[in-house]
Amino acid sequence: MPKKSTKIPTSKQLQIKVKSCERLKKEHQYYIAEVAENEAKLAKMKQDNADKYDIKRFAEVLEESHVMVPDSLARLNSSLDDLMDFLHKFEPDLVADEDQEWLEKAKKFSQNDNDPKSLAKDEVVETNVNDLIEGEAF
Repeated sequence: MPKKSTKIPTSKQLQIKVKSCERLKKEHQYYIAEVAENEAKLAKMKQDNADKYDIKRFAEVLEESHVMVPDSLARLNSSLDDLMDFLHKFEPDLVADEDQEWLEKAKKFSQNDNDPKSLAKDEVVETNVNDLIEGEAF
């Protein structure tokens, strides 16, 4: 028997999209902080003359963290674009009182301080750890 297609109410769709954007923004900020933290740890390991193998392995961990920053920003941008398209299309339909809270949260994402394009300025510049000289600070 075919599955019934159920349409998700517009207000619920808005709530899902806003929560998704909030989560992705938080995730992106986490990755930025993780990169900074890992860079400091790697510098300390080099300063303390830790085992070369440990430094190499931690450098690989740092590289993976660097990869996640632009990836998380791209996912955030995609989610925000989806939210903005949704708002342009369905904002007139969102008139219930419970919709207003989510509508306000959604509109905050369109402001510059929450715009992912402004988050890009906080992006960490990737350092190629393979080009570093032993003991060099980066």
